Amino acid sequence: MLNHSSKKSGFTLVEVVVVVAIMGILTTMGVAGLRGAVINSRMKDNAVNVTAFLERVANESSRMSKRLCVKVSNSTEQELQVFEPIDGSCNVDRPPALYDVYNLESPARFGCDNDAIDLDEFGTNWGDGAMFVPRMGISAAPTEGYLCMQYGDDLVFARAQKEKNNNVIVPWWRTGGVWMKL
Repeated sequence: MLNHSSKKSGFTLVEVVVVVAIMGILTTMGVAGLRGAVINSRMKDNAVNVTAFLERVANESSRMSKRLCVKVSNSTEQELQVFEPIDGSCNVDRPPALYDVYNLESPARFGCDNDAIDLDEFGTNWGDGAMFVPRMGISAAPTEGYLCMQYGDDLVFARAQKEKNNNVIVPWWRTGGVWMKL
């Protein structure tokens, strides 16, 4: 005789599909959040590393008692070039000899979308050329200015900035609407 009162074990197809759909939605949300965290982390690292590079250029300028120029390469937005000035100017298309180079990993680039943020308040843009002049007891970096970086077309930014009344270059980071000092 068959026992009709026994229960089936397992899940129905509808229950399995609902659970898989919920897992897919949660995974998608997690991946999007993780992507944002990775971008923020990379730009914070860029701000700190470029600041350290610029401080090193300032120290080398003082150590060698030579003027050094820092400028974003005309050929690629990922390359920061250091060279001795030509005829007292950093405004050259192609420096004859590079002293040093710093490269950002793509898609990060030097320069910031001016429509997204107002950069006028930070002083002179060093990406167009900045001269590091050795001075006794203080940084060889220009008295004020900044170097801005952006992560591709995303609105995530970083900058290395020297303020007029500060003797060091400071890293900054921005996502959303607020600049934060690192």
